[in-house]
Amino acid sequence: MTDQIDPAPPPPDEGRLVGERYRLGEVIGVGGMATVHRAVDTKLDRTVAIKLLRREVIADPDIAMRFRREALAATVLRHPNIVACLETGTDDGQPFLVMELIEGEDLVARLRRAGRLSPSEAARIGLDVARALGVAHIRGIVHRDVKPGNILLARDGRAMVTDFGIARLAADTEGAIPGTTLGSVHYFSPEQAKGDTTTGASDVYSLGLVLYEALTGRRAWTGETTAALAAVRIGAEAPSPRAVRPEIPAALDAVVVRALDPEPVRRFASGNAMAAALEPIASRPDPSSPTVSVPTATLAAGTPARPVAAIAPLMPLPSASGPVRPAGVTAGRRASPAIAGPLLFLVVVAAVVAGGLFVASRPGRVDSGGVAFATMTPRPTRTPTPTARPTPVPVVKPTTAAKPTPVPKATPKAAAGAVRDLCDPILGFACGLERGTYEPSRFEPPIRFKLRDGWSTSLWVADLITLGRQEGGLTVASRLTGVYPNGDATDAPRSARSLVDVFIGTDGVAAGRPANRRIDKQPATVVDLDPTGPDPVALFSTSSQTFYLEPSATTRIIVIDAEGGPVVVAIEPGADSTLEAVLKEAQRVVDSLRFR
Repeated sequence: MTDQIDPAPPPPDEGRLVGERYRLGEVIGVGGMATVHRAVDTKLDRTVAIKLLRREVIADPDIAMRFRREALAATVLRHPNIVACLETGTDDGQPFLVMELIEGEDLVARLRRAGRLSPSEAARIGLDVARALGVAHIRGIVHRDVKPGNILLARDGRAMVTDFGIARLAADTEGAIPGTTLGSVHYFSPEQAKGDTTTGASDVYSLGLVLYEALTGRRAWTGETTAALAAVRIGAEAPSPRAVRPEIPAALDAVVVRALDPEPVRRFASGNAMAAALEPIASRPDPSSPTVSVPTATLAAGTPARPVAAIAPLMPLPSASGPVRPAGVTAGRRASPAIAGPLLFLVVVAAVVAGGLFVASRPGRVDSGGVAFATMTPRPTRTPTPTARPTPVPVVKPTTAAKPTPVPKATPKAAAGAVRDLCDPILGFACGLERGTYEPSRFEPPIRFKLRDGWSTSLWVADLITLGRQEGGLTVASRLTGVYPNGDATDAPRSARSLVDVFIGTDGVAAGRPANRRIDKQPATVVDLDPTGPDPVALFSTSSQTFYLEPSATTRIIVIDAEGGPVVVAIEPGADSTLEAVLKEAQRVVDSLRFR
């Protein structure tokens, strides 16, 4: 008789049902305060990651507070480069977070395999991370632990930020205890090393250290003890990766050196500012570099992908809001026009008070498809059923963007007074626009308008332009292919006032009193619209996009009688804003509109 060896018992929590919904599987990550499991959402039949606060540390008031902050962050931030936090709760007295499960690897594993990255790959990862941090910084959230282990590289090529567990609101005095230092010493900013208050510039410094390591294969600072390692960078001159690796482009080196300036006021002030500097660099091909191992954007062939769980909640995908979108279409952060369409959302950790991968804003939000802001889970809503044409793909809405800060000497500025074309989003991400006059070359009819600081664009094609800013967004549409008065697609009227009348009479829409105006001497009609129910309402379509009115948000519609048919302008507030907040700057754009 052969002796049988009993298999090793499963972890105590494996098989447990959390929150009466999530069945725990294998442990895929263990942190200082929490354990992360692969789990199955029994209601939606999908695989997720569950982060459980460890029972032995629940009684620690400091850890419990950090976990609560993380949960708070998970509910505020949403972005394609932030890992989505789908739900938070408590089960049998144990707090938990439900996050999107990311298939891929972290940057630590990538660097271990590759040694160092090509300049373009490093710039692309840096751009993704900077954009994620920028979303948090706009909210006043500082990550405070930006390091390779908290940067996840998804199989689709996105870099995503995770673990906002020690992040805090920059203005939250409770979290700013003098002399308190949190984070990883190898990636401390000088102010963290001194125990001083941290800001968005502190995260910029840490990202600069990550990029230095990714480009050179070595850390910028070394020390025999933790104290020495932390102190060596205080007041030290910013190291140059180009000094170690001369083939690194000068513009990329300039970004890293500026990020590593010992004085916070001389660095990029926020992730958005650093992202604006990295955008033109990330789009350029690498110079030949025979001595460099250049990894691909995805895992090496034959390498099994392992799930990477965000140890801290990242911005959750907008799962509880937004219209149903076709398969493969993601929704983006609601910061500009209420249009749904191709976007490139990413998954990044939700900054404190932000969570999940993506943030859906109110009108003014940009819903896009592709790899945009973040992959959101659509909620079931009625999708308009066209009678004469297929329902167009939801449009991408612009994301909020801070004033771009170009890299010194990297990209020459346009001459004062020059008329510019709109820049193209990189991989679907919004690109920042400087103040000036713009003539979108692809849009019909030909138009011209002026922008002040703070605007970005996430989409522009022959019949649609989406512009966004922190307070909200503005959409310009032409060549309308359909309207949805009863939820079904019908032909769009050819006059401004008739089109407005259809909008006012659309099921589920409440309207203010329309008013007559003139835009560039053309007759125009203005009306404010609000959905009366909890779901988005399809309003009109172009050849490839459908514009939705978002719930609980007033959208101003301006329809202009232009040559060839009406042009529609929609002005929408951001998620945490009002129409009045965005109206002043948006109206400046409308008033400057000229038909050429």
